[in-house]
Amino acid sequence: MQDEQEFVQKQQQELDGSLKKIIQQQKAELANIERECLNNKQQLMRAREAAIWELEERHLQEKHQLLKQQLKDQYFMQRHQLLKRHEKETEQMQRYNQRLIEELKNRQTQERARLPKIQRSEAKTRMAMFKKSLRINSTATPDQDREKIKQFAAQEEKRQKNERMAQHQKHESQMRDLQLQCEANVRELHQLQNEKCHLLVEHETQKLKELDEEHSQELKEWREKLRPRKKTLEEEFARKLQEQEVFFKMTGESECLNPSAQSRISKFYPIPTLHSTGS
Repeated sequence: MQDEQEFVQKQQQELDGSLKKIIQQQKAELANIERECLNNKQQLMRAREAAIWELEERHLQEKHQLLKQQLKDQYFMQRHQLLKRHEKETEQMQRYNQRLIEELKNRQTQERARLPKIQRSEAKTRMAMFKKSLRINSTATPDQDREKIKQFAAQEEKRQKNERMAQHQKHESQMRDLQLQCEANVRELHQLQNEKCHLLVEHETQKLKELDEEHSQELKEWREKLRPRKKTLEEEFARKLQEQEVFFKMTGESECLNPSAQSRISKFYPIPTLHSTGS
């Protein structure tokens, strides 16, 4: 009877040992599988978050490029409109200058047309006064008077020629001065237009610089906020891994507290009792 009990106890110990070994192997395999699954899940989550962060950064870059292109398009339209306005201003200035020249030409034409009439009238009056003076004061013979009249007429013709030449020179000087003034007007207009274009380019450059600075600041702030997000994610991963390790450790210890208990063995193997063996 004692030998039989020792045999049963030995058998139970062997079964408990085998069962414990099998359970430990299964738990180790299960723990490895769970660890691998958790690691794979966390790697997928890292990849997902990395993709989200990449999309966020790309969105910031694309938004910046879009705003930059919109700003460039806006200033392109402003330059186009400014050039159109400058063309109209130049055309108006040219028409204004041409009108001044035409008005001067008309005045000079009228002056040239009036001068011969004035000269003929003055010559007639001067000749009449000269002849009257000869009749009153002259003691010369008629031939001498005729010679004096001839000389006076020659002098008068020379005087009229000098007047016409002086008028011509005056007209040339007036036209030259007016043309110089017109050219100065055009240069002044072009200078003002160039200054406006330069100011517009400077303004565009400044706005683009401000836009780049705003983007750099926005990107910097986003990256500063990204660091704690990454840290929080990794801390959460580490916590999950730690919880898993604690769980498997506690499970392993609880299963090995009393591996030789008959109640546990009997779940798998029907151990005969002494009474049933004796029957």
